[in-house]
Amino acid sequence: MLFRILGSAAAEGWPAPFCVCDACRLARQRGGKDIRRRTSYQLGDQVHVDWGPDSYHSMIALGLDYAPLRHLLVTHSHQDHWCPQELYWRRKGFSQIPAGSWLTVHGNAQVGQLLGGEHDSISALALDFHLIEPFVEVPLEGTGVSAVGFPASHASDDEMALNYLLTVGGRTVLVGNDTGWWEDAVWDFLGDWELHVVVMDSTSGPLDRPATGGANSWIGTHHFSCRGVVAVRDELAKRGALAPDCRFVANHFSHNGGWLHDDLEAFFGPEGILVGYDGMAIEV
Repeated sequence: MLFRILGSAAAEGWPAPFCVCDACRLARQRGGKDIRRRTSYQLGDQVHVDWGPDSYHSMIALGLDYAPLRHLLVTHSHQDHWCPQELYWRRKGFSQIPAGSWLTVHGNAQVGQLLGGEHDSISALALDFHLIEPFVEVPLEGTGVSAVGFPASHASDDEMALNYLLTVGGRTVLVGNDTGWWEDAVWDFLGDWELHVVVMDSTSGPLDRPATGGANSWIGTHHFSCRGVVAVRDELAKRGALAPDCRFVANHFSHNGGWLHDDLEAFFGPEGILVGYDGMAIEV
């Protein structure tokens, strides 16, 4: 089954609207992998992760068909990852969705609140909401995929952002954007898994974001730098969580980091880490 990176940028996209920094100027000139939509993912044709402002653009640019989607996993309520108003177009009169089509949105309480606040009756959109309980495996009905949400180090005190494990055919993908260094309980949990694809937040590029003390204070909170991604890889390897054929991918980049795709590859290549880009596809 293919796991696709539909977008690979942080909140502003890259190039960012209105921005005249060198990283955005060069991205406009170069195009290709230096043009980045806001981050989202898809596993096969039925499971989607995050539904941000570029979902429609991803569909057109990558030739996707969203009609078969059955499960939408949302990491957190920030606008670059969750735009529930875009699901309004499932309503009769805007779309003729397939007979019997039903979409389940999975996420935290804030994701569900925004969904209910945006739509008077979500059943009229042929969808429902499932509240994710951390560390509890959920079979995604009709797909052959199961999902486990676990706490990310992101968002705020009143919202628990989520990262996800997606398992299909005995192989597991870790979706780890929008997080800093995990709590000990998460590391212990991940040590019991064998991971075949890992996609990790690299928002800050070369700019290390200081955390609150400790020997690894440079790895940051809420988001990672490039060095933080390497630190995560090394910690997962130390805990025996990486399969021998694991593909480790850095993704979710901000133009504020300044490094374009070639610069990121120059850093990550010697580490054996791949650099995500819009449209990247990995066979799970």
